[in-house]
Amino acid sequence: MDDQILYTQQLKADKALVTVSGLTKIYAAGKIALREVSLSVSPRECLGVVGESGSGKSTLARCILTLEPFDQGELMLDGQSVRGVKRRELKRIRSRLGAVFQHPATALNSRLTILQSLLEPLDQLKGYIPSYVTGIPSGRRDIAEHLLNMVKLPAAYLDKYPHQLSGGEKQRVTIARAISTEPDFIVLDEPTASLDVTTQAAVLNLLKDLQDELGLAYLFISHDLAAVHFMSDRIMVMKNGGVLEHFSKDELFQSARHPYTQSLLEVFSTCCLPTEPILL
Repeated sequence: MDDQILYTQQLKADKALVTVSGLTKIYAAGKIALREVSLSVSPRECLGVVGESGSGKSTLARCILTLEPFDQGELMLDGQSVRGVKRRELKRIRSRLGAVFQHPATALNSRLTILQSLLEPLDQLKGYIPSYVTGIPSGRRDIAEHLLNMVKLPAAYLDKYPHQLSGGEKQRVTIARAISTEPDFIVLDEPTASLDVTTQAAVLNLLKDLQDELGLAYLFISHDLAAVHFMSDRIMVMKNGGVLEHFSKDELFQSARHPYTQSLLEVFSTCCLPTEPILL
């Protein structure tokens, strides 16, 4: 707990894009999903969150995205608390947050074309003109084509339906949709878990490229320590709803790591992720 207190004090001193302090979430029958979780993510930074199923990673993601309420603690975006804000202000806050989840097939409406699904977030922000349309026609199809180009998909896919795309292609569409409103911060919750190894590598490289190009901050959540190590600047390890330790990516292999983290490293040592982009 002493390390966690020191970390929380550090959050108050640092300028962060997203700050979570002492977040606690309790479900029915007293089940504690999150136990005083604290973290921060700075602009352009990727914080990796690793832990087994049931460790609280996805609950943390939903709370940060304001999709679920929490019982105790504080969530701040650019120094502004999101607790108790009015509906209009919450809508504005959510426009600055993006999300990519594990199963792209469930994230896309099977009855909508890729064009329709891709522009759903922008349609919710009536009158908003994204900066990336500067210098190009700003019609709906023009915007959608530009977004697909950013994730390296051809414009012809706009008229397709989700079932006509591969898993990796659908995930690229959800990534394009996540960046459509020009968010500052994107939660990536197991974004490659349902993909084959080669497609995983390609999607991870795409996410890194977009982070550099757009100046994005990420919260990258995974049970796969190899993927977390590849993507992240810092790593946070969770177990049973609590935080075991935070450390720099470069400190992953130090002997001081928690025994639980070391057990995850045993799996990591058998994995390999590329450092150069792989094209689908």
